[in-house]
Amino acid sequence: MRAAHPGCRWTTPTNGRAISGSGVTGLIIRGMDVGHSVPEVTLRRGPVRATVSASGAAVRELTVNCRPLLRSFPQGTHPPQAANVVLAPWPNRVADASFTFSGERHNLAVTEPKLGHAIHGFTLRRVFEILEPRGDSALESDQNEVRLRTALGPEPGWPWPIELTVHYALTDSGLEASMTAVNLAEEPAPCALGVHTYLEAQGAHSDECTLHHMIAERQPLDERNIPAGAREPWPNSPIRMCGTWLDDAGFDPVANRPRVAQLVDKSGIGVELAATANMPWTQIFTSPERHVAVEPMTAPPNALATGEDLTVLDPGGRLTVGWSVRAIAHEN
Repeated sequence: MRAAHPGCRWTTPTNGRAISGSGVTGLIIRGMDVGHSVPEVTLRRGPVRATVSASGAAVRELTVNCRPLLRSFPQGTHPPQAANVVLAPWPNRVADASFTFSGERHNLAVTEPKLGHAIHGFTLRRVFEILEPRGDSALESDQNEVRLRTALGPEPGWPWPIELTVHYALTDSGLEASMTAVNLAEEPAPCALGVHTYLEAQGAHSDECTLHHMIAERQPLDERNIPAGAREPWPNSPIRMCGTWLDDAGFDPVANRPRVAQLVDKSGIGVELAATANMPWTQIFTSPERHVAVEPMTAPPNALATGEDLTVLDPGGRLTVGWSVRAIAHEN
């Protein structure tokens, strides 16, 4: 993490790291048949509206009373910078795109060429199947939830077939989500999950906001964004975002509690992300455009290689995580 620039001025980071209430409830499905390259689903519940893209099962847009809670991206496109994409069967990086599991070496495709790593699993630009509701054209219904599914693997360096299902449901103030990975192989398979959420404080610029989090320990990273050395105390919380650049991994050592982060403006208006207790790791990242990514994960960067907090799924075994995003209003 780098300190804020004087006077809250900020420049492009140069540290060499890769930037790798109407009461109406309804739903719309848009697909390729209506001229869009990526199918998507739009959900409505009162003042809450969410559009879910089939690409990466990413939330393309989430608003409450027309105010954004997550970073949005253009209709018909793939999520830029992994915006709001689910991450499986591993989040973050695998150093040199290589790891050993059960005594066998596996060489993945390099998907972060600048640093030579494999990053964020197989979900980036992966077009998921929309399971519920079904339809190929614009559709109105009373549903305010959607389920998506895809098959991951076998892939080069990844011999295990994994079924991944994602479920989104609107709430009165945002949405709830869950993701389940099931090992379809006849042998144990490694697995870690995450989500690449970019938080938006209802329209406030990130430099006008403060990031509150529950991270107690920081995992130092080397110049290639791979863990290096023992964890150390996180230097500051909350984080005043004005001019601050982040690309840091952190850990919450307290078991059995939700992992909560809030991005709020000076008046206390903003957004809250809460992840399930089995996602104790978080990567926090600011993009060149000053978007703030808070990425809950079940395991740290390079977990496939180190085995730290890595889940091993028996045949038929499953790993489920969940998270929610909600609007925070000013408290008088």
